[in-house]
Amino acid sequence: MFRSTLFLLFLLLSTVSLSAKKGQSLFDRWSHTDNKRIDIYLNLDTLLANRNTTNVMRGIVIDSGLQLGVDISVRGRYRRRTCALPPMMLQFDKDPLRGAGLNTHNDYKLVTPCTNDAAGQDAILREALAYELYRTVNPAASFRTQLLTITYHDLAKGTSFVSYGIVIEDTDELKDRLEAKNCEECFAQPLENFTNAETVALFQYMIGNADYSTTLGRNLKLMQAEDGRITAVPYDFDFTGLVNPTYGTVTDPTQESLTDRVFVWEFDSVPNLQAAQDDFLVLEHELMQQVLDFEELEAGSKREITRYLKGFFRDLKHNRIAQ
Repeated sequence: MFRSTLFLLFLLLSTVSLSAKKGQSLFDRWSHTDNKRIDIYLNLDTLLANRNTTNVMRGIVIDSGLQLGVDISVRGRYRRRTCALPPMMLQFDKDPLRGAGLNTHNDYKLVTPCTNDAAGQDAILREALAYELYRTVNPAASFRTQLLTITYHDLAKGTSFVSYGIVIEDTDELKDRLEAKNCEECFAQPLENFTNAETVALFQYMIGNADYSTTLGRNLKLMQAEDGRITAVPYDFDFTGLVNPTYGTVTDPTQESLTDRVFVWEFDSVPNLQAAQDDFLVLEHELMQQVLDFEELEAGSKREITRYLKGFFRDLKHNRIAQ
């Protein structure tokens, strides 16, 4: 009888553990509500003092009346050192998530504007658009992102300010969706191990991004399935021609400016882009329409981005890529 009780208890606990991440996440809550505004209460002096450390500070996020305790740390490489407001990692307390009927996915990257001016707001909006464009190209194997309007409340000075920010879904949510692990040791993998190398390379060329590496896994999550096959999921699109931020610097020796496109191909074999090119041509109208439909961007930025993407599709139609 005692053993049977223990066995039933084990099954119950196992079921709870396995189902802990089922249901709606905090990211889903942001995605499914019309209110895309949150408040973050933190000590900005402490945050900035720790921009070059892994130290964690406490803060509070309020989302439509829901109060959530959160551990906040600085993340990133270049931007953490140079930006007025560095990018952050937000790790939410799990008990309030459960209390709100949400699952316990709780690690979210927050992309912040690098400069405290209109150009900084424009750049963060363009980067948000880049994430959305890639989600159209590969809906399953892409990070879900949410553009939020954030009011930061500085507990040190008693002041506040409002800014756009991009929240990137918990990597565990991506892992669950792809049924794959985040392979942090998948360096220098051969082309045949990848499911989407050509698509990623073509997208990066489209937005003018040379700041990534497939072989090194830089600015890519390399998601490895049980059969060993790897799907590359790109992120971090600020040093691109599409965004073209005022603080940006070129990352390839052949570039004179960020808007100069470079086709990055790190494999020994010649790329076979035909299938990927066909996919992009099918999506041309949809991608262009996404730019026009991005409400937060000003008309001038939309026109500039549209011209830039048209240049990509001209290259595509005239077979001028990877030549």
